[in-house]
This record gives sequence, structure tokens and C-alpha cells, in this order.
Amino acid sequence: MSSTGSSNFKSYLEKATSQLLLEPDWNLVLKIVDCIRQGHVQPKAALFSIKKKIGNENPHVSMFALQVLEACVKNCGPPFHTEVAEKEFMEFLKKQAKSGADPVKEKILELIQTWSHAFRNEPSYKAVEDTFHLLKMEGFKFPALKEADAMFDAETAPSWKDGETCTRCRVQFTVVQRKHHCRNCGEIFCGRCSAKRSIIPKLGYESEVRVCDSCFDKINKTGASGKKDDDLPAEYLASPLSKQAQVSKMVP
Repeated sequence: MSSTGSSNFKSYLEKATSQLLLEPDWNLVLKIVDCIRQGHVQPKAALFSIKKKIGNENPHVSMFALQVLEACVKNCGPPFHTEVAEKEFMEFLKKQAKSGADPVKEKILELIQTWSHAFRNEPSYKAVEDTFHLLKMEGFKFPALKEADAMFDAETAPSWKDGETCTRCRVQFTVVQRKHHCRNCGEIFCGRCSAKRSIIPKLGYESEVRVCDSCFDKINKTGASGKKDDDLPAEYLASPLSKQAQVSKMVP
């Protein structure tokens, strides 16, 4: 873990949980996810910092921190899951659910229920399911479970590959010819072969991110085939993601 990477993470987290924000800054959230996935900050240290923000007395800061946490659990894989599923962290969330403002409480209950369902077959994450059942026994009312949101364990963002040439056109990377990763498949590409952007609902990317040409076509094939909205999952149609246009944008 580099000191620069750690410093960047703290800066991104500070900005992503600012009480001055009117809505989540998904670009910053994505950078936080990248810092963890690339090893610039260890999962334990990252969660410690996020935990402090969740415990902030300002409910807006707490809510933004919970959204950061949600994105990290969806995209940072088992190393981060292990830290979140620790009994100590579950106890912290339980305490926040009991003492926090209503929106904070509702978001925590939503996350715990989602994780409990997602990790139900993982014995090492038993603390999550135990916490869910304890809160239920104590009379907490949980929202309706959206199973689509609990499928991230099978749809964890891929590990990033490394290399000296573009996966598609085989051009050699140089100081000028920079390398880029496709957020959907994790392969490495030159700028020309990864110039498109798209949201990736299954991985929790709610703002458009860089993808390779092949993945862009796969992700957006539904729109290209003229599939009607009626054929799409209800959970997706009801989400903010369905309102975002999946259009190609060139990366500067």
C-alpha cells in the first residue's frame, strides 16, 4: 500500500461523504472502489475509515458513507466481505440502526438484509445472518428484499489483468500509448479499443464507466435488439439505472 494511494483514498472518501453534496458522486465512489481493488489501501483500513463516516453525527454524511460501503461490498470481493462480516462491525451497524436517524436506520436494515441473503451459504460470514435474525427478533421492520441486489456475490467485478499490449489490437503500451482496463471484463486495452462508456447494473456501477468495445456491445445488446421495457426485470425498471441512457461516449 503506497502512501500516495492511501492519501488519495482518504481524499476521495472525504469528498464522497461531504455534507455539502446533494446526491451521491458516483465518480468518486468508483475511485474509492478502485483504490481498494488495486491494493492502494487495504480492506481493513478502508472499512475503518468508512466506519468513522457512518458514525458521523450528521445523517447526510452517514448516508453517503453507507452508499460507499454498499458499492465496496458489491465490487471489492471476498477480502472486503471478510472485513464487513466481522462480528465487531456487525455490532457497530446494529448500534447505528438503533440510534441513527430514520433514513440511516432504513439503509442499514436494507444492507444487512441484502448481505444476509447474499452470504447465506457462506459459513465464514455467519455474523451477518446472525445480526439480521437478532434485529428481526427485536422487532425491526425490514424492507422487501430485492433479490437482484443480493446477487453481487456471483457478479463480483473481475480482477484486473496486466500486460504490455492491448488485448484486442495488440499495440504496445508506451508513455504516450496508455493502458486502460475494461470495468466489465477486467482485460487491458489501449484507448482506442476501450473508448466507450456504459453503466454496468450487475456490478453496481451506476455511472458510466470505461468498457471495451466487445463488452459495450454485450451490455447494450438489449437496446440494440429493440427489446421492450415490459421484458426487463421490474427491479431494474424501478431503479435510477433505468433512467440513465446507455449511450456511447468517447473518453478524452
